[in-house]
Amino acid sequence: MSAFWTPDSVALAPYLHSQEQANKCLQIIAASLQPGMSEQDCELLIRDWLRAHQLFDPARPPKVRFAGQTPRRRFGLNRPGKRRYRIGMSYILRCDAVQNGYVAKASLSGPASVLAPLHARLRDIREQLPRTLQQGETPQQLTSQYPGLRQHYRLVPLTGSLPEGNRIDEAPLIPGLWQWQLTLSDGQHSVASSEFLLMDDQGPRWLTATPAHLLDNSNNDKQEEAA
Repeated sequence: MSAFWTPDSVALAPYLHSQEQANKCLQIIAASLQPGMSEQDCELLIRDWLRAHQLFDPARPPKVRFAGQTPRRRFGLNRPGKRRYRIGMSYILRCDAVQNGYVAKASLSGPASVLAPLHARLRDIREQLPRTLQQGETPQQLTSQYPGLRQHYRLVPLTGSLPEGNRIDEAPLIPGLWQWQLTLSDGQHSVASSEFLLMDDQGPRWLTATPAHLLDNSNNDKQEEAA
């Protein structure tokens, strides 16, 4: 085993706590979305919440994207980061929560009424990933089966005092804790999941049995946009 790997609940607990806080942050901010807010406004709200809870790392700024309205020319307030939220638009919020060197990523997509089919496909891919790895296939082989799927994964140092492990591309995954990100897009909308995958002598498996919170079910779009 390498210095990155200590398979016990004490070592895993700080990552689970950071993930819980990151998910909580995004759920709170998604519930606060109002028509007229820009992507940058939303990013600042996420940043301020993380700062207030001592979870913010300037090297890991939050990212927000709105989509789903008729495309417009990118000028003025329609530039990336300046796009403004309207009722019925889809959104994807991302952030990192960092506490004492322990980092957890979170992604939240919404609204559920628009993204439910895409979300169901991503859940199926998530369930298939450990089986794919168990059979000796690479993550790239899984990606090739699903158009619009992107993956990022890094080995996580369980001590919390080391920098993130280098990304391993097509090599077999070594034992350890992996931060895994899945993003699925249909060309207009996107959904995403960010959670931990455990690799040990029991085989690959998600650290949490149920998917990390990745779809906003708060019905934030239940009201029609005012004329």
